[in-house]
Amino acid sequence: MLAPAVRKITDNKKCYVERVFPVEGVWEVKIGDFVEPFGRLGNCVFSQNSMVLPPDFKPQNIKGTEKFFYVDTLLGKNKKEKIFAPYDGTLRELEGKKFIYEENPRKYFLLSGVWGTVKSLHGKSSALIETQSKDISFAFSTDFHSSGELVVFPNPSDILKKSYLENFVKGIKGKIIYIGNHVGLEVVKRAYELGATAVVAGSSHTDTFDFANKNGFSFGVFSGFGNIRTPEDIYKYLSSVSYRYVFFEGAKNILRIPVKEEDIKTPSNKGKISDISIINPDYVKNVEPGMRVQALQRPYFGWFGVVDRVSESSIFVRFGSDERTAEIRLPNFLIIE
Repeated sequence: MLAPAVRKITDNKKCYVERVFPVEGVWEVKIGDFVEPFGRLGNCVFSQNSMVLPPDFKPQNIKGTEKFFYVDTLLGKNKKEKIFAPYDGTLRELEGKKFIYEENPRKYFLLSGVWGTVKSLHGKSSALIETQSKDISFAFSTDFHSSGELVVFPNPSDILKKSYLENFVKGIKGKIIYIGNHVGLEVVKRAYELGATAVVAGSSHTDTFDFANKNGFSFGVFSGFGNIRTPEDIYKYLSSVSYRYVFFEGAKNILRIPVKEEDIKTPSNKGKISDISIINPDYVKNVEPGMRVQALQRPYFGWFGVVDRVSESSIFVRFGSDERTAEIRLPNFLIIE
């Protein structure tokens, strides 16, 4: 019996990652240099935070159109609410009596985020690095690119998820968050409001995906729409690389995890994919006992199990520690590699 096969985690022996300054900067590396994730590529200077004040904001003792404030000093009031400076910066008046508060410009260091070799430098703006990675394919993702430190939460209950986000000690701004087997709309909205770079999970409903897509937010699910668990091998691997700098490649439908060269298995020609290709699940294999599969048939839709035996037009699958088998008819399953 032949069935479609999907490779969820793929070794990518050669790929390219572009690292970009937020403004023009100064390089500290040259073409041919070997770099590591926390190595500096260069630096630039710019204002890294800003805050638009409410329409009813009244500034505190400002003459002219701008004024410098130290952190924690009173900026002014929004009706009866006092607003204090969150950092050293300058309050500026815009057209229409609107105000913006901008942090003082400070030095920013662009890190490589990968193990690799600098292949090219484009002016004072970006660097191209040749590297290697493990690529985890999404079932669905928004078509955006982002990068950041990966934070892996346990698979919590729905009640706890927003609490994890709001009370995470290091803050989630600029981070890519794995939030559990299933994530709902309210949790993704809160992550977006708190400044997360991306959210990934096992599954979600379409309203969550639509919100992320509409707001230009990087969001991906590994298993599909509905309430489907994250494959155990993916969750274990993500946990093993928590706090590593990673890349959300929405156009390629993957989460790219940089690794050292020695962590990559030597790929065969059959299994090799190039950096410019999108992971292609459109190949088939003979179904054999012991293979891992994902069921696409109710009441087991989205479940992952192991093939116990194969009949002419169906397979019998064990799910988890259950000794009983369930019959899944062709074509209602995928082979998972």
